[in-house]
Amino acid sequence: MTTQTFKAKDVKSAINMVNDQYGEKAIILSTKKNNGFVEIEASDNDEIIKNHQSKNEENKGFSKVFFEELKSRNLNKNVNDNVSYLNGENQNIPNKKDNESTKLFNKINKNIESIRSELNGMILTDQSGLSDELSYFTPIKLRQENFSPEIINKLNYSFIGKSTEEGRVSFFRELSKKLASSDFSRLLNSKNIFIFGNSGSGKSTLAAKIASYLSDAKLTKKINFIDVSCSSTGQSDVLRSYSRVLGLSIRDYKSFDFSDSKKENADLNVFDFSGDINFSIQKINEIKNSFPSFEFCSILTVQSGSNSEMINGICRKVSGIRPMIAITKLDECWVGPEEFSSLALNNARIGMVTGTKVIIDSVIEASEDSLTKYMKENFKDV
Repeated sequence: MTTQTFKAKDVKSAINMVNDQYGEKAIILSTKKNNGFVEIEASDNDEIIKNHQSKNEENKGFSKVFFEELKSRNLNKNVNDNVSYLNGENQNIPNKKDNESTKLFNKINKNIESIRSELNGMILTDQSGLSDELSYFTPIKLRQENFSPEIINKLNYSFIGKSTEEGRVSFFRELSKKLASSDFSRLLNSKNIFIFGNSGSGKSTLAAKIASYLSDAKLTKKINFIDVSCSSTGQSDVLRSYSRVLGLSIRDYKSFDFSDSKKENADLNVFDFSGDINFSIQKINEIKNSFPSFEFCSILTVQSGSNSEMINGICRKVSGIRPMIAITKLDECWVGPEEFSSLALNNARIGMVTGTKVIIDSVIEASEDSLTKYMKENFKDV
């Protein structure tokens, strides 16, 4: 029969401690936060429980406060009589006018009791509280916009203590920091660029765009397309047409000398891994194992509109390569909260975004600012 204070990191954990110690009989006397911890005072003492319940009943007398306020004012005697009647002090209602007044006060009293009942049933908590479904308003809005609960919890420091809209923008900013790659500059410094991804994700088109970008940035035409294909899939024809348009040469990877890539003033080589992603991963691993000193920058194409399951599957497959992500076909579809959440949870880094229709000047660096702006413009408040 004791009273004890339980300290935990959140309300749920503290209540669990109370239940473990006292069982269902326990009553919670007070709850407060202290130095980042939740402190709950609870007891299973019969006398303390009885006194606490009595005190609560007194505190619940909101209607008494209301009537006392009315009494304190200089109201006429009829109104005071009706107030006394409502408090059980007078059972005599002298006339019709008093009866109407009584009905009015009874209606007010009933509404007050209803409000009091609703307030007593409410639980206010924060992000670390009783349930994932109860928290500040910002994470609820983010959940409604289809951001995953995992990424919301992971970045909850970004919106705690801020207004809803300010919190959403702050969350977008932190998510963009997590997603934006710092390796975009590697494009200008790499002699060899591997581009791979799922079939139909725009690999050959991105190869052409990157070749065009490097040609303008470095003022050179010493750029080669290297076609890496497992069979005659038609991808070589696509790449060959781009080579003619841009005036760049195209070669087959089987004739490429991987051991001679470090010579001074070597050409830039853009490798297009066509076909199935499993074939691409196999070939990249073969090159890494056979030529350990061969340096390259790898870019994984992820088509906009890919669902979270597809992204999770791709990221698992390429975990050993750790490529830069290129979001493709943005002019055909869009990347939503679900996709961004999956990419962030897989520690994927977005280096660039691009569309389909335009080749020249169409590669955009995916910086923290550009990703934040995209989210603000496209993820409207639900």
